[in-house]
Amino acid sequence: MKRFLSISILFFAACFVTRVQAQAPLRVISYNILEGMTTDTTKGKKVFVEWIKQFNPDIMALQECNGFTQKSLEDLAATWGHPYAVIVKENGYPTGITSRYPITGIQKVNENMTHGFIMANINGYNVVVLHLNPHKYRKRNEEIATILTNMERKNEKNNWIIMGDFNSNTPLDKHRLDSNKIKSWQANGLKTNPNIDNLVNGNMIDYAVQQRMLDAGFTDALYETDKQQKAATGKDTIRTTTRIDYIYLSKDLAKKLMTCHFIYDDFTAKYSDHQPVYMEIKK
Repeated sequence: MKRFLSISILFFAACFVTRVQAQAPLRVISYNILEGMTTDTTKGKKVFVEWIKQFNPDIMALQECNGFTQKSLEDLAATWGHPYAVIVKENGYPTGITSRYPITGIQKVNENMTHGFIMANINGYNVVVLHLNPHKYRKRNEEIATILTNMERKNEKNNWIIMGDFNSNTPLDKHRLDSNKIKSWQANGLKTNPNIDNLVNGNMIDYAVQQRMLDAGFTDALYETDKQQKAATGKDTIRTTTRIDYIYLSKDLAKKLMTCHFIYDDFTAKYSDHQPVYMEIKK
């Protein structure tokens, strides 16, 4: 009888744990970590690791994994509980991804890409991690076209998460953008470096990259959360006026969106020139 009770208790405990895990949301962070998180000089980048642990993400999308190799990214990811990691290349400004779950169907694309992108499947989700050209709007548009073409070849409409540093503004933010300030800033960049060409025809903000994503039917998760929050509270949750980091979702996943927002804290104020984007969706 005691043995039966023990087995029963273990069975129901296992069922409870499984149910809790199934109910837990998928947690995702996308973060441009500034040249390989060079600002964290501690051994093993302990400050960075401890910061990640508090959010307990299932997937980390990284941009600017400078100085990392496949092995060193795997080793670092293991310290925050991710046994799986992929880096697109081992030179320049590579993109990377780490995960609690196996990363399968991996495609690393560097040809005709400035920083490369990764497309893979993680626990049933089709994931893309990208970092578009920071200096030339025409090149950015070529790169996003390449990415979307590769996605179309998979012939899958659902379960898409596309994230990273898009280095471009969205038309959805026109109401909050200081257009004159952005144009002036980008024009000054051209004066200091003639290779910079971020203004369309020299005088217009580049919205085409983001418009391509919207026209392809993807949902800007951060904008969608902000829209819902604003409707409920009247408050704008997007503090920055020039965001260039995004997470996009296919329509099926957009229906499962719980929250998406920038992380503002003491760590993010100091360790990178980008704010990480945090998202939760229902599994």
